Amino acid sequence: MNDVQMWRTAAELLTAHGDAAEAEALRRADAAIDGGDLDGFNRWKRIARRIVEMQSKAPGDDVH
Repeated sequence: MNDVQMWRTAAELLTAHGDAAEAEALRRADAAIDGGDLDGFNRWKRIARRIVEMQSKAPGDDVH
C-alpha cells in the first residue's frame, strides 16, 4: 500500500467512523498483529497516524 492509498484509507475511515476512526484503525492493527501479520499491523498504525493528522487540521487552518 503506497502513501496515497494510506491517506485515502484514512479518509474513508473518517467518513465511515467519524471520531472513532483512529480507534477503528488501531483495532485493525491489533487484529493484524494477533494474526501474525506484522506488515498489516505497521500499515494500520501508519493509517491511524494519518487519521490523527487529518483530525488535527481544522477547516480553515490554512486561511490567513
